[in-house]
Amino acid sequence: MSSGPSFGAYHDPSAEQPVCPRHPDRVAFVRCQRCNRPVCAECQRSSQVGVLCVDCVREHQRALPREQRAPKFTDRHGRAVPLATYIIIGLTTLVYALQWAGQLIPGFPDIYQLFLYSPLHTSAVALEMQALTGQGMFQPWRMLTSALVHSMGSPIHLVLNMAVLWMIGRQIEQFLGAAKFVAIYVLSAFGGAVAVLFLAAPNSAVVGASGAVYGLFAALWMIGRRMGADTRGITVLIVINFVFSFLGAGISWQGHLGGFLTGLGASIPALLADRKQQTSVTTPATRKVLNRRTWLGLSIVAVVLIALTVIGALLIDAQSVLSR
Repeated sequence: MSSGPSFGAYHDPSAEQPVCPRHPDRVAFVRCQRCNRPVCAECQRSSQVGVLCVDCVREHQRALPREQRAPKFTDRHGRAVPLATYIIIGLTTLVYALQWAGQLIPGFPDIYQLFLYSPLHTSAVALEMQALTGQGMFQPWRMLTSALVHSMGSPIHLVLNMAVLWMIGRQIEQFLGAAKFVAIYVLSAFGGAVAVLFLAAPNSAVVGASGAVYGLFAALWMIGRRMGADTRGITVLIVINFVFSFLGAGISWQGHLGGFLTGLGASIPALLADRKQQTSVTTPATRKVLNRRTWLGLSIVAVVLIALTVIGALLIDAQSVLSR
């Protein structure tokens, strides 16, 4: 017998009607297949066994291994929202606005000068000057903050970097996950600065997220190779960008090269773990081991970059600066 009124039958409005527990003002004749509670249209979630309520879906998700849980933020098509990509774009754009504030508002900090990177900031010269003057001349954090600032004279510098990040960052984040995507991005920015330290003039200065973006180019190329996709398109795009890097004026080809090589190295641990999961039967315990190995590999890349920074700092002394 139907729980609702039949067509043409008399319905007593005073009779008790089932209501959604989350929305008591809404009558709900559909019931959750798991807990049998009434569920309104807003709280209904489709599943292979029928309609479930929001609470049962959440309870089921909590019982799954972390890597199998549904994403917390999805678009209207149910796809995961690439939050990390959007946050990086938003943060970089905000810093660019602060750069202009530093130029237009009296007394506002000059973000451009505070964030740019020069090999002198990570050199023996800076350490000697800091010991003599007591001022913080040695500032290695600029190797990362320089990826947040862009050319004041050419806004296209920011627009191009953020456009490429928007196009390829979402794909990489979807494949690797937000945490590993951010790790590769940051390491690539770091690697670009390390290349500048070794290959550029000590008194040169660099800004921009290009090194990090080139690292993402490398990661996307590696992912394409891993999936057996046709990588000729991305290969041609990378070659064209490198040609412009070497031929264009005022472009740090050193940062681009360092970011690309770091992106290649940082992608290997994640892709090796993914191949292991796809080619063999894995359990939650083995997936946890593979995840730890991935982060160990990323940590090794970071340690190598730090060691190279120390070596590069020792190579830049007062004599080398004066000789150029």
